[in-house]
Amino acid sequence: MQRSFFMRYLVLALLLAAPVHAADPASELNVVFATPDHIELRLDYFRPAGDGPFPLVVCIHGGGWQAGSRATYQDTQNWFAKKGFASAAIQYRFAPRHRFPSQLEDVSAALRFLVKEHKRFRIDPDRIGMLGASAGAHLALLTGFSELKDCKIKAVVNMAGPTDLRTFAAAHTGDAALKTGLKRDSAELLADLLGTKDRKAEVYKTASPVAHIRKDGPAVLTLHGEDDDIVPIAQAESLHEALKKAGATERLIKIKGVGHVFTQWPEKERTAVTLATIDFLEEHLSKPAGGAADPEKR
Repeated sequence: MQRSFFMRYLVLALLLAAPVHAADPASELNVVFATPDHIELRLDYFRPAGDGPFPLVVCIHGGGWQAGSRATYQDTQNWFAKKGFASAAIQYRFAPRHRFPSQLEDVSAALRFLVKEHKRFRIDPDRIGMLGASAGAHLALLTGFSELKDCKIKAVVNMAGPTDLRTFAAAHTGDAALKTGLKRDSAELLADLLGTKDRKAEVYKTASPVAHIRKDGPAVLTLHGEDDDIVPIAQAESLHEALKKAGATERLIKIKGVGHVFTQWPEKERTAVTLATIDFLEEHLSKPAGGAADPEKR
Protein backbone atom coordinates (compact mmCIF):
# COMPACT_ATOMS: atom_id res chain seq x y z
CA MET A 1 0.00 0.00 0.00
CA GLN A 2 2.76 2.44 0.91
CA ARG A 3 4.68 1.65 -2.29
CA SER A 4 1.51 2.02 -4.38
CA PHE A 5 0.69 5.39 -2.83
CA PHE A 6 4.28 6.59 -3.28
CA MET A 7 4.24 5.69 -6.98
CA ARG A 8 0.93 7.48 -7.51
CA TYR A 9 2.27 10.49 -5.58
CA LEU A 10 5.34 10.54 -7.88
CA VAL A 11 3.18 10.33 -11.00
CA LEU A 12 1.02 13.20 -9.72
CA ALA A 13 4.07 15.34 -9.00
CA LEU A 14 5.44 14.73 -12.49
CA LEU A 15 2.08 15.59 -14.07
CA LEU A 16 1.80 18.85 -12.18
CA ALA A 17 5.37 19.80 -13.09
CA ALA A 18 5.02 18.87 -16.76
CA PRO A 19 5.51 21.70 -19.29
CA VAL A 20 2.64 22.72 -21.56
CA HIS A 21 2.81 21.30 -25.10
CA ALA A 22 0.67 21.76 -28.21
CA ALA A 23 -1.24 18.56 -27.41
CA ASP A 24 -2.07 19.75 -23.91
CA PRO A 25 -5.63 20.73 -22.85
CA ALA A 26 -7.71 23.17 -24.87
CA SER A 27 -9.76 25.86 -23.15
CA GLU A 28 -12.49 28.44 -23.71
CA LEU A 29 -12.64 31.20 -21.11
CA ASN A 30 -15.38 33.70 -20.28
CA VAL A 31 -18.11 31.82 -22.16
CA VAL A 32 -21.53 33.40 -21.50
CA PHE A 33 -24.05 30.68 -20.62
CA ALA A 34 -27.03 32.68 -19.30
CA THR A 35 -28.19 36.27 -18.70
CA PRO A 36 -30.63 36.29 -15.74
CA ASP A 37 -31.60 39.80 -14.60
CA HIS A 38 -29.51 41.07 -17.55
CA ILE A 39 -26.39 39.73 -15.81
CA GLU A 40 -23.97 37.85 -18.05
CA LEU A 41 -23.02 34.62 -16.30
CA ARG A 42 -19.83 33.05 -17.58
CA LEU A 43 -17.92 29.80 -17.40
CA ASP A 44 -14.35 28.69 -18.04
CA TYR A 45 -14.10 25.44 -19.99
CA PHE A 46 -11.14 23.04 -20.27
CA ARG A 47 -10.99 19.74 -22.14
CA PRO A 48 -8.38 17.13 -22.98
CA ALA A 49 -6.66 17.06 -26.35
CA GLY A 50 -8.54 14.87 -28.80
CA ASP A 51 -12.01 14.44 -30.24
CA GLY A 52 -13.88 13.10 -27.21
CA PRO A 53 -16.60 12.87 -26.16
CA PHE A 54 -15.22 13.41 -22.67
CA PRO A 55 -16.82 13.07 -19.24
CA LEU A 56 -17.61 16.48 -17.74
CA VAL A 57 -16.98 17.82 -14.24
CA VAL A 58 -18.82 21.05 -13.32
CA CYS A 59 -16.85 23.01 -10.69
CA ILE A 60 -18.55 25.45 -8.30
CA HIS A 61 -16.52 27.83 -6.12
CA GLY A 62 -17.20 28.66 -2.48
CA GLY A 63 -17.33 31.99 -0.64
CA GLY A 64 -20.38 31.93 1.62
CA TRP A 65 -22.74 32.35 -1.37
CA GLN A 66 -21.57 35.98 -1.43
CA ALA A 67 -18.07 35.97 -2.91
CA GLY A 68 -15.49 33.87 -4.72
CA SER A 69 -14.37 33.30 -8.29
CA ARG A 70 -14.52 30.46 -10.79
CA ALA A 71 -10.89 31.30 -11.67
CA THR A 72 -9.73 29.50 -8.52
CA TYR A 73 -10.32 26.21 -10.37
CA GLN A 74 -8.09 26.85 -13.38
CA ASP A 75 -5.13 24.80 -12.14
CA THR A 76 -7.50 22.01 -11.13
CA GLN A 77 -9.22 22.14 -14.52
CA ASN A 78 -5.92 21.94 -16.36
CA TRP A 79 -5.00 18.89 -14.32
CA PHE A 80 -8.44 17.31 -14.83
CA ALA A 81 -7.98 17.66 -18.58
CA LYS A 82 -4.66 15.83 -18.41
CA LYS A 83 -6.50 13.00 -16.65
CA GLY A 84 -9.15 12.75 -19.40
CA PHE A 85 -11.94 14.94 -17.98
CA ALA A 86 -13.52 18.03 -19.47
CA SER A 87 -14.53 20.62 -16.88
CA ALA A 88 -16.48 23.84 -16.60
CA ALA A 89 -15.99 26.27 -13.70
CA ILE A 90 -19.10 28.40 -13.45
CA GLN A 91 -20.23 31.76 -12.14
CA TYR A 92 -23.44 32.26 -10.16
CA ARG A 93 -25.32 35.21 -8.71
CA PHE A 94 -24.47 36.24 -5.16
CA ALA A 95 -26.58 36.81 -2.06
CA PRO A 96 -27.90 38.98 -0.53
CA ARG A 97 -28.85 40.81 -3.71
CA HIS A 98 -29.96 37.53 -5.24
CA ARG A 99 -31.72 35.18 -2.85
CA PHE A 100 -31.92 31.43 -3.08
CA PRO A 101 -32.82 29.65 -5.37
CA SER A 102 -31.09 32.05 -7.79
CA GLN A 103 -27.76 30.29 -7.25
CA LEU A 104 -29.26 26.86 -7.91
CA GLU A 105 -31.04 28.17 -11.01
CA ASP A 106 -27.71 29.44 -12.33
CA VAL A 107 -26.04 26.04 -11.89
CA SER A 108 -28.95 24.38 -13.70
CA ALA A 109 -28.71 26.96 -16.49
CA ALA A 110 -25.02 26.16 -16.93
CA LEU A 111 -25.82 22.46 -17.18
CA ARG A 112 -28.56 23.05 -19.76
CA PHE A 113 -26.18 25.17 -21.82
CA LEU A 114 -23.38 22.59 -21.70
CA VAL A 115 -25.70 19.72 -22.59
CA LYS A 116 -27.24 21.67 -25.47
CA GLU A 117 -23.75 22.53 -26.74
CA HIS A 118 -22.29 19.07 -26.07
CA LYS A 119 -20.96 18.69 -29.63
CA ARG A 120 -19.21 22.05 -29.50
CA PHE A 121 -17.56 21.18 -26.20
CA ARG A 122 -16.95 17.50 -27.10
CA ILE A 123 -18.58 16.24 -23.91
CA ASP A 124 -20.63 13.15 -23.14
CA PRO A 125 -23.89 14.37 -21.50
CA ASP A 126 -24.38 10.95 -19.90
CA ARG A 127 -21.14 11.29 -17.92
CA ILE A 128 -21.50 14.41 -15.80
CA GLY A 129 -20.18 14.99 -12.29
CA MET A 130 -20.28 17.97 -9.93
CA LEU A 131 -17.49 19.25 -7.70
CA GLY A 132 -17.73 22.08 -5.22
CA ALA A 133 -16.07 23.52 -2.15
CA SER A 134 -17.94 24.95 0.84
CA ALA A 135 -20.93 26.94 -0.49
CA GLY A 136 -20.09 25.56 -3.93
CA ALA A 137 -20.31 22.03 -2.56
CA HIS A 138 -23.74 22.85 -1.11
CA LEU A 139 -24.89 23.87 -4.60
CA ALA A 140 -23.23 20.83 -6.19
CA LEU A 141 -25.09 18.50 -3.82
CA LEU A 142 -28.42 20.24 -4.31
CA THR A 143 -28.01 20.05 -8.09
CA GLY A 144 -27.01 16.41 -7.96
CA PHE A 145 -30.03 15.52 -5.83
CA SER A 146 -32.43 17.43 -8.11
CA GLU A 147 -34.54 15.65 -10.74
CA LEU A 148 -33.13 17.37 -13.80
CA LYS A 149 -34.88 17.10 -17.17
CA ASP A 150 -31.82 17.66 -19.34
CA CYS A 151 -29.29 15.33 -17.75
CA LYS A 152 -28.59 13.05 -14.82
CA ILE A 153 -25.69 13.79 -12.49
CA LYS A 154 -23.77 10.58 -11.80
CA ALA A 155 -21.29 11.77 -9.17
CA VAL A 156 -20.77 14.63 -6.71
CA VAL A 157 -17.55 15.57 -4.92
CA ASN A 158 -18.44 17.50 -1.78
CA MET A 159 -15.54 19.38 -0.25
CA ALA A 160 -16.72 20.58 3.17
CA GLY A 161 -20.14 21.77 2.08
CA PRO A 162 -23.04 22.69 4.40
CA THR A 163 -25.58 19.88 4.03
CA ASP A 164 -28.37 20.74 6.48
CA LEU A 165 -29.00 24.48 6.74
CA ARG A 166 -31.48 23.89 9.56
CA THR A 167 -28.60 22.91 11.84
CA PHE A 168 -25.56 24.50 10.18
CA ALA A 169 -23.64 26.79 12.52
CA ALA A 170 -19.96 27.63 12.32
CA ALA A 171 -18.02 26.89 15.48
CA HIS A 172 -16.64 30.42 15.23
CA THR A 173 -15.69 32.92 12.53
CA GLY A 174 -12.11 34.02 12.98
CA ASP A 175 -9.08 34.47 10.72
CA ALA A 176 -9.88 31.29 8.79
CA ALA A 177 -13.31 32.63 8.00
CA LEU A 178 -11.90 35.91 6.74
CA LYS A 179 -9.53 34.06 4.42
CA THR A 180 -12.46 32.25 2.78
CA GLY A 181 -14.41 35.45 2.24
CA LEU A 182 -16.89 34.42 4.96
CA LYS A 183 -16.88 37.65 6.95
CA ARG A 184 -20.19 37.18 8.79
CA ASP A 185 -21.48 34.49 11.11
CA SER A 186 -23.43 31.56 9.69
CA ALA A 187 -26.83 32.82 10.86
CA GLU A 188 -26.37 36.13 9.03
CA LEU A 189 -25.07 34.40 5.91
CA LEU A 190 -28.06 32.08 5.82
CA ALA A 191 -30.47 34.97 6.35
CA ASP A 192 -28.80 36.79 3.44
CA LEU A 193 -29.18 33.69 1.30
CA LEU A 194 -32.65 32.55 2.34
CA GLY A 195 -34.33 35.78 3.43
CA THR A 196 -35.04 34.78 7.03
CA LYS A 197 -33.30 33.68 10.22
CA ASP A 198 -36.16 31.33 11.10
CA ARG A 199 -34.63 27.86 10.92
CA LYS A 200 -38.13 26.34 10.87
CA ALA A 201 -39.05 28.18 7.67
CA GLU A 202 -39.70 25.82 4.75
CA VAL A 203 -36.93 27.42 2.70
CA TYR A 204 -34.33 26.01 5.12
CA LYS A 205 -35.50 22.50 4.33
CA THR A 206 -35.78 23.21 0.61
CA ALA A 207 -32.19 24.51 0.57
CA SER A 208 -30.77 21.55 2.55
CA PRO A 209 -29.21 18.77 0.43
CA VAL A 210 -29.83 16.21 3.18
CA ALA A 211 -33.58 16.68 2.69
CA HIS A 212 -33.43 15.61 -0.98
CA ILE A 213 -31.49 12.36 -0.85
CA ARG A 214 -32.78 9.46 -2.90
CA LYS A 215 -31.47 5.98 -3.56
CA ASP A 216 -31.14 6.53 -7.30
CA GLY A 217 -29.26 9.80 -6.87
CA PRO A 218 -25.58 10.38 -7.67
CA ALA A 219 -22.69 8.73 -5.90
CA VAL A 220 -21.28 11.14 -3.31
CA LEU A 221 -17.69 11.55 -2.14
CA THR A 222 -17.23 13.92 0.80
CA LEU A 223 -13.82 15.27 1.82
CA HIS A 224 -13.90 17.11 5.15
CA GLY A 225 -11.29 18.26 7.65
CA GLU A 226 -11.87 17.10 11.20
CA ASP A 227 -10.77 20.50 12.54
CA ASP A 228 -13.04 22.54 10.25
CA ASP A 229 -14.35 25.51 12.26
CA ILE A 230 -16.34 27.03 9.39
CA VAL A 231 -18.46 24.06 8.34
CA PRO A 232 -18.42 21.56 11.23
CA ILE A 233 -17.71 17.97 10.24
CA ALA A 234 -21.08 17.00 11.75
CA GLN A 235 -22.58 18.36 8.52
CA ALA A 236 -20.71 15.71 6.54
CA GLU A 237 -21.51 12.96 9.03
CA SER A 238 -25.25 13.63 9.01
CA LEU A 239 -25.27 13.67 5.20
CA HIS A 240 -23.58 10.29 4.98
CA GLU A 241 -25.77 8.73 7.62
CA ALA A 242 -28.77 9.78 5.53
CA LEU A 243 -27.14 8.49 2.32
CA LYS A 244 -26.48 5.11 3.95
CA LYS A 245 -30.04 4.93 5.24
CA ALA A 246 -31.34 5.61 1.72
CA GLY A 247 -29.09 2.95 0.22
CA ALA A 248 -27.21 5.51 -1.91
CA THR A 249 -23.60 5.12 -3.03
CA GLU A 250 -21.39 7.19 -0.75
CA ARG A 251 -17.94 7.62 0.74
CA LEU A 252 -16.84 9.97 3.49
CA ILE A 253 -13.14 10.74 3.98
CA LYS A 254 -12.30 12.60 7.18
CA ILE A 255 -8.90 14.29 7.15
CA LYS A 256 -7.19 14.63 10.51
CA GLY A 257 -5.59 17.86 11.64
CA VAL A 258 -6.89 20.14 8.87
CA GLY A 259 -9.46 22.90 8.73
CA HIS A 260 -11.79 24.36 6.13
CA VAL A 261 -9.41 25.86 3.56
CA PHE A 262 -8.01 23.18 1.23
CA THR A 263 -5.11 25.33 0.00
CA GLN A 264 -3.88 25.60 3.60
CA TRP A 265 -3.66 21.83 4.09
CA PRO A 266 -0.24 20.12 4.14
CA GLU A 267 0.87 18.78 0.75
CA LYS A 268 0.50 15.15 1.82
CA GLU A 269 -3.18 15.57 2.69
CA ARG A 270 -3.92 17.64 -0.44
CA THR A 271 -2.33 14.98 -2.64
CA ALA A 272 -4.20 12.14 -0.95
CA VAL A 273 -7.62 13.71 -1.43
CA THR A 274 -6.77 14.73 -5.01
CA LEU A 275 -5.99 11.11 -5.84
CA ALA A 276 -9.17 9.98 -4.09
CA THR A 277 -11.17 12.47 -6.15
CA ILE A 278 -9.73 11.22 -9.44
CA ASP A 279 -10.34 7.59 -8.45
CA PHE A 280 -13.95 8.43 -7.57
CA LEU A 281 -14.61 10.32 -10.81
CA GLU A 282 -13.00 7.60 -12.92
CA GLU A 283 -15.14 4.97 -11.21
CA HIS A 284 -18.47 6.76 -11.60
CA LEU A 285 -18.03 8.60 -14.88
CA SER A 286 -16.90 5.57 -16.88
CA LYS A 287 -18.54 5.24 -20.28
CA PRO A 288 -22.05 3.73 -20.05
CA ALA A 289 -22.81 0.51 -21.87
CA GLY A 290 -24.11 1.15 -25.37
CA GLY A 291 -22.70 4.69 -25.54
CA ALA A 292 -24.18 8.05 -24.66
CA ALA A 293 -27.68 9.09 -25.63
CA ASP A 294 -28.12 12.16 -27.81
CA PRO A 295 -29.65 14.91 -25.61
CA GLU A 296 -31.37 16.38 -28.68
CA LYS A 297 -33.57 13.26 -28.71
CA ARG A 298 -34.49 13.49 -25.04
